Amino acid sequence: MSDLEALAAEAYVYGFPMVFNLNEVDRFTREGMGSLQASPFNGFSHAIGLAGPKDTFVSVNNDTVYSIAQIDLSGGPLMLRVPDTDGRYYVLQFVDAWTNNFAYVGRRATGTAAGSYLLTGAGWSGEVPAGVTRIAAPTAVATIVGRWACDGPGDLAAVQALQQGTTLEPLDPATSPPAGLPAPQDGVDGSELLFFEKLRTWMRAFPPSAPDRAYQERFAPLGLLDETTPYAAASTETTQALTSGHRLGKERVEYATTHSGSPEQNGWKLTYHAFDYNLDFFETGALNTPPVGDRGQGRRPHRACRLRPRWTVG
Repeated sequence: MSDLEALAAEAYVYGFPMVFNLNEVDRFTREGMGSLQASPFNGFSHAIGLAGPKDTFVSVNNDTVYSIAQIDLSGGPLMLRVPDTDGRYYVLQFVDAWTNNFAYVGRRATGTAAGSYLLTGAGWSGEVPAGVTRIAAPTAVATIVGRWACDGPGDLAAVQALQQGTTLEPLDPATSPPAGLPAPQDGVDGSELLFFEKLRTWMRAFPPSAPDRAYQERFAPLGLLDETTPYAAASTETTQALTSGHRLGKERVEYATTHSGSPEQNGWKLTYHAFDYNLDFFETGALNTPPVGDRGQGRRPHRACRLRPRWTVG
């Protein structure tokens, strides 16, 4: 294996969570997912029934009803309002472009009284309205995954009323439309090179924490730090290295998902700490608990192999 192939494999493992995640964010806004209808950025899509055999949502359960929103803060802050659930369990989970879980709103984190939350970009410096809690998203594009406890079909009407009372709206009515996901540049052929072009494009649009940005410098020889795509006219040597690295990285991710050190019971992997890889962003409800690993102990493979099971693979 050449040095460039090895670096490409490492970049695949590092970048897979974001590329896979944002592919699914894009698909959700256009096609929806299962019983959840497509919804544009900054609007909720609410499931109207309990999950059944035809729902292919990964790790789906049958005692909660889902509400999902893809948010884009490029045009300005959003106001999130949640109703009083009168003690009913619910959770809104906030996930950035890199799949870090950076905030939670719900019974365990904030209680069940009605609340208002201002969702902003990380660098926003405006005034937060009185009585409103700010949640700063690490990346302009993020996802809200909502779950509402439901005690069977007879409880659906009450859940649906709570869903309709959960709203997103711009803080400023004159806010610019969301920019959406930047598209990879044209002229890049092949799924392997397109993966790296998406990673290059989205790394620039959604930079991670400062330590991760420093880590990304190692990928400069692959062209991942270039301002414009180097992959439309890549040399034969580079194309071969990226293609081989893509294959090797994919094999590593797939192996790690089935050969992790997690305990097993009756054939099931018990991944109690599968999401504990956020080292940098702790907004409302997010606990700064000891992570799965750290930057000096193989954290990147942990993160890539523990991609949150929110989306259907395939």
